[in-house]
Amino acid sequence: MQIPTKLSWEDYRYILAIYRAAGVTRAVGELGVNSSTAFRRLDKIERSIQTLLFDRARKGYMPTAAGQEVVQAAEIMEQAAYRADRVITGHDQQLTGQVRVTATETLATCFLSRHVESFRNKYPGLAVTIISENRVLNLTERESDIALRPRKPSDQTLIGRKVGTLKWGVYGSARFQNKLGKIKVPADLADHPFIVWSGGKLAMETENWIGQSIPDVDLAFRSNSMLTTAQMVSTDVGLAVLPCIVGAVWPGLIPIISPLNDKHPSGELWSVYHEDMRHNARVRALVDHLAAAAQQDIDLFEGREQLNSSD
Repeated sequence: MQIPTKLSWEDYRYILAIYRAAGVTRAVGELGVNSSTAFRRLDKIERSIQTLLFDRARKGYMPTAAGQEVVQAAEIMEQAAYRADRVITGHDQQLTGQVRVTATETLATCFLSRHVESFRNKYPGLAVTIISENRVLNLTERESDIALRPRKPSDQTLIGRKVGTLKWGVYGSARFQNKLGKIKVPADLADHPFIVWSGGKLAMETENWIGQSIPDVDLAFRSNSMLTTAQMVSTDVGLAVLPCIVGAVWPGLIPIISPLNDKHPSGELWSVYHEDMRHNARVRALVDHLAAAAQQDIDLFEGREQLNSSD
């Protein structure tokens, strides 16, 4: 099929959104219009090129052979637009405007939030947007300018800068610590209730470490939020294995064993941005600031210092 030349970029945007949502109704959030407007627009597009782009199936809208070709053309145009936007923005030398950084809920709360004020004092013309998101955002599509991630990026278009090491420890409340007595090794924590953080691969490795290191451990509670886990620990519910940065800054947490030995999986902290943004003054300023902040917090990340153990 020859791709029709009558379509505008806005038409292609509608087609792409409907394809990705597998239907018009589910695409309206992305398009920013109501359902009737989206239905009319698709009908107008198909009539203008005299070609059916989607089969209206019970399971959703499925692209026809012609529709698939148009979708592929739209994706190429979209990537070209993203590339042009990155190139233009990447050469911006103005230290004014907005810079966006994404991190997990834990890093955003326990690290980023403590260092944005000093950045703003240094660069009063810049506004910082923190995107607290456990999902990995797409830097190629400019969902964020910078990302803090616990591993080196594998995408060759991304530039990564290691800024720290993420150690873990066992934490409890002051009241709970008084119940424990003297603790020398993890096995001494047998029969005490633990709150287990459930999530991805690292969460599974942490739970495996608990099971192997603490015989007869009582896995009494689970939470899919690390911050909820920290709050439960602070209110005497039980013990938990947490990143040292969380244990160091969360009010009411006491290190029981911290940092843990090398047998527990530790992580790395990487500052990541797209290669097209390497000359952007706003991105460079925040990347440098976060690297300095991570160095300032090195003892917190590695379990050698506490900020809020008795609040």
